[in-house]
Amino acid sequence: MKSITNLTCKSFLAGLTTVFFASSCQLDESQQLDEQESTEVADVTTKLSGLLFSEDFEGDDPLKGIHTQGSEDYSLRIVSWRSFEGDKSAMFRLTSSDEMAANGTRSEVLVNSKAPSQDMWYSFAVYFPEDGYEYDKSNESISQWRQSSGGPALSLRTSKDELYLRVVSPKDEKKWEHLNLGPIIKDKWTEFAFRVHHSSGSDGSVEIWRDGNKVLNYNGPNLYKGIGLPHWKVGIYKSIWNYTKTDTDVRTLYMDNIRYGDENVSLSDLVTGSALNLADGVINDAKEPKLIIANADTESLWEDLHPGKIIYFSRLGTKKFSLYADVDKRIKSVRFDLYQQEGDGYKLIHSMLDGGYPFLLFGDDGRGNFYYGNRFLKSGKYRVEMAAFADEKGIIPVGDKMSSTFKIY
Repeated sequence: MKSITNLTCKSFLAGLTTVFFASSCQLDESQQLDEQESTEVADVTTKLSGLLFSEDFEGDDPLKGIHTQGSEDYSLRIVSWRSFEGDKSAMFRLTSSDEMAANGTRSEVLVNSKAPSQDMWYSFAVYFPEDGYEYDKSNESISQWRQSSGGPALSLRTSKDELYLRVVSPKDEKKWEHLNLGPIIKDKWTEFAFRVHHSSGSDGSVEIWRDGNKVLNYNGPNLYKGIGLPHWKVGIYKSIWNYTKTDTDVRTLYMDNIRYGDENVSLSDLVTGSALNLADGVINDAKEPKLIIANADTESLWEDLHPGKIIYFSRLGTKKFSLYADVDKRIKSVRFDLYQQEGDGYKLIHSMLDGGYPFLLFGDDGRGNFYYGNRFLKSGKYRVEMAAFADEKGIIPVGDKMSSTFKIY
C-alpha cells in the first residue's frame, strides 16, 4: 500500500475571497469513506455574465489561487509547447509509482469547493498525446463532481481508449450507469461543455457537447442523497493504482480553458475553439444494432454474427468476406475495429470509420455495394467492435459499442 502524501496547496489570490472548506477523498472510489480533510482554497467569486471562473494559463502566475492535488514535481506543470488557444496549457502527469495525494494516486486541480447552485455549466479542452496516453483496459477519472463523502456520483472517464460518463444509478446508489461518449482522439484537442442540473432525484440532468456537437442528453439523479452539492475537479485520478498495476504505468494529458458558471451562462460563453452546432443530434431511441456476415463477392447478406460464431468459407462460398452493420436508418457513420487472436490476447489489425451506407467492415467503393478492396482474412479467431454515430465524423455516439468474437475456417 502506498504512503499518503500531504496535499500540494497553492492558495493566494489578491482581491478575491479565501474560504475554508472540508472535503474527503476516497482510497477506493467504490467505497464510501467518511474521512475528511480541511483545506484552504481560493474561491473565485468574480461574476461576468454568469461566468464564475475561467483559466487559460496565459497569465504570469496561472495557478494562483488554484488548489492542486499531486505528490510529485511533475504532477502539474504549465507548458508552452502545447496549447488549445494562446500559448500555454496545463500538463497533468501521473505514474503508477507516484506517492498518494489526498488518499489516492492523482494529479488533479480542485476548481471549486462547492457548486454555488444546482444549475451549472462547466467546460474545458483536453489533449491526449499518443505518446503518454496509451491504451489501458482500466478506467480513470479526468473530471469529477464529488460530494463531501464517497466516490464521485458523476464523472467523466476513460477506458480502452474510449470516453464515457459514469453516473450514479437511479435504481441503486451503490451501482453505476455508463454512458458512451465516443473514442478518444489522440494528438488532437477535444473541447467539452457540460450543462448539469445537480440533483439526487429524477429531475437531475446532464447535457454534454463535444467539439460543439451535442453528444448526450441524460435525465436522472447525479448526486447521492442527503450530502449536498459537489465540488469539481479536473486532471487524472486512477484509483486502481492505489493498490495494483495496469496495462500502462504513465498517464499524461493536457488541459486548457477550464471554466464554470451558473445558469446565466450560455454555451457560447464556454465553447471557444469549436464551431457550435445548435441542432440536437443525439439519438436516444435507436434500434438495436447487429452485425451480419456479408458475401462481398455476390453482394448478399448471409447470417447474423453471434458471439462465438464459426464462419466456414466453404459454406459462405467465397473468401471475399465482410461484415455489414445493420443499424438505425438515422446513423451517419460506423466505426469498426478488428482484432486477431495472438497468444493469450488480441492484436488490432484493422480499423476504419465508414461514413456512408452501406456500413461494412472493409468499406465499399462509394457506390452502395459491398466492394471491400483486397483484404482477405486467414483462418483463426477474431474479435470485432462496432460503434455507431449520428454524424459522419464519428463524434456523436449512438448507444454503446458492441463486440463479438468469431472464428474463420
